Amino acid sequence: MNIENYLEFAPILIVIILFAAQTKIFVTPEALEKKHREIMNECQKRFASVIYIEELKNQWGEIKEKIDKIYDYFLHTHGD
Repeated sequence: MNIENYLEFAPILIVIILFAAQTKIFVTPEALEKKHREIMNECQKRFASVIYIEELKNQWGEIKEKIDKIYDYFLHTHGD
């Protein structure tokens, strides 16, 4: 193909490249990593981790057992 054929489409190609750069259609790896960190930080603020939920379940079970022991002791010492 002749270079003159490329020169015919050069203005259109330049406009397309400038439009893509101006509207930020293509993203750099650094910008993508930055956005990824922002999303991860937002998720950590909004949602509890599975480990934290399991820990709370264990603590709730321990609290329930202690309340049951106190209730049984109260019934035993102050029963009818």
